[in-house]
Amino acid sequence: MVQWTDTTEALAAVVASGAAVVGLAVVIVKLRHLAEGMKSAARRATYDIGVQIKLVLIEHPQLRPFFFDDVPAPHDHPDRSRIASLTELYCIYFQELVEQSHHLTPGNRAAWRALVRSMYRSSPSIRGQLEPALFLVFGRVAGHRPDSPERMSQAGPYSIR
Repeated sequence: MVQWTDTTEALAAVVASGAAVVGLAVVIVKLRHLAEGMKSAARRATYDIGVQIKLVLIEHPQLRPFFFDDVPAPHDHPDRSRIASLTELYCIYFQELVEQSHHLTPGNRAAWRALVRSMYRSSPSIRGQLEPALFLVFGRVAGHRPDSPERMSQAGPYSIR
């Protein structure tokens, strides 16, 4: 014969199990929201860097040729330190784009890759900043520089050229 205490214990176990399942579901939902919030904050930070770059270029349009027209900055140029700072900001921006690339659609990833490639090709200061890093990552192959067409074709899908 089943006693009321056995029934109560069984009912309590079912309720506790149900509460645990509901609690687990709530934790999973909260973690998803947290992950989305972190992705959103990272995207916002990346776009904020892009806005900073645009604002500097709007404020100082004389800097545009050094980033878009393949004009090297002379060592005695009065804006040399500003050019160097903007170059570093671009490289930080590129790093953020790479870190965020796995969250992008293939079309957006291709657009960002094209932007980085274009900036690399059109700015001696950006090339000067990135080439040492590329050399460290890719090294020399058959005596070629890291930015040689032969080497970059071996660099894989995330190569700059």
